[in-house]
Amino acid sequence: MGSNKIYVTPSKLHQFVFCPRQVFFDHYLKVKKPLRQRIRMWIGKLLHFIHHLFKVGYVKEELIEVEVDELDDIVLVGKPDSYSFDEDTIILEEFKSTRMPRGLNEWGLKAWKSDVVQALAYAYILHKTYGKKVFVVIRYINGATSFEFNEFMKLALLCYLEEYKKMIEYKLFPDVVRNRRCRKCQYRELCDKIDGDQG
Repeated sequence: MGSNKIYVTPSKLHQFVFCPRQVFFDHYLKVKKPLRQRIRMWIGKLLHFIHHLFKVGYVKEELIEVEVDELDDIVLVGKPDSYSFDEDTIILEEFKSTRMPRGLNEWGLKAWKSDVVQALAYAYILHKTYGKKVFVVIRYINGATSFEFNEFMKLALLCYLEEYKKMIEYKLFPDVVRNRRCRKCQYRELCDKIDGDQG
């Protein structure tokens, strides 16, 4: 891997949208993920395994790497949960071990913003690899939401990738809005100290 390339996984982009400081600290400090987060990942893998047992015709997790044409030095690397081919369209399915939100996000979808951006990254990978349209389905434990990967959604993805790139290239420490989720973060004390010193 060339030193000038920035390799981004969809799961890391998901984390970046959820809280960019976590990605900043992970990149430079590499602290072990808390048990709660690791358990959620195991549950997600179990859901994928069960799905693959009972549904045929889907391509199962396969590592794919593509360069992002619109942004220099960005490479997306990931394993889509599962996808299938329907004539000129790829059906991408993402499985989440959480419940879907009660309201709509900024794109009018009933899905968490970080989940949508993660799915967009996988959709970009598949679209560039196979040259076909991509239709996305995000499945939660209490429902599902779906959308087409179009130019508008691709632009949203590129905006987040650009922000990610700036953070890594220029070591920009992100500003975040603190909320109740911060109480469970492994970097809470470090954030508290940094924000306290700046205040």
